[in-house]
Amino acid sequence: MIKYLITIVLTIALCCSCNREDFSADPTIMPPATQTGANTFGCLIDGWVYTGQRYDSDDKASYYPARNEDEKAIVSIDVRVDNNASISFNIIDPKEKDITIYSISEGASDDQTIYTDVIFKNENNQEEKLEDGIINITRFDLNNRIISGTFEGERIKEGRLDLKF
Repeated sequence: MIKYLITIVLTIALCCSCNREDFSADPTIMPPATQTGANTFGCLIDGWVYTGQRYDSDDKASYYPARNEDEKAIVSIDVRVDNNASISFNIIDPKEKDITIYSISEGASDDQTIYTDVIFKNENNQEEKLEDGIINITRFDLNNRIISGTFEGERIKEGRLDLKF
């Protein structure tokens, strides 16, 4: 009987230690717009705050360089914003530039970087495709593997990210 009790206690302890949720981070407050690789992410979707700072994942962003001159480099973002909810999108041809962000309904000019394939997965595991948007990349550092910037689209507002890839 004591073996079963020890097994149950160890199993519970291991399961609890696997949860990498940081309860000190307030999910109702947007993270600051930094450029240091702080691994922060936040945005408003339909006025609701979604942040990734509470879930410490090392793989929030991935960089895929162009393999030939006909392809564009891509940074893929995939951030958990709740226990079961996530936001993911791709940044096409990321470049650091100082641009004005226009409404996505006006269309992106050639100088603007867009993000595409936006998927919002809610806490019920239902996926919803959101509209593409525009991102202003304020730091794209291949040596230190950092991407930082602000982004917005039709339903996504005040987006900011400062991620390591």
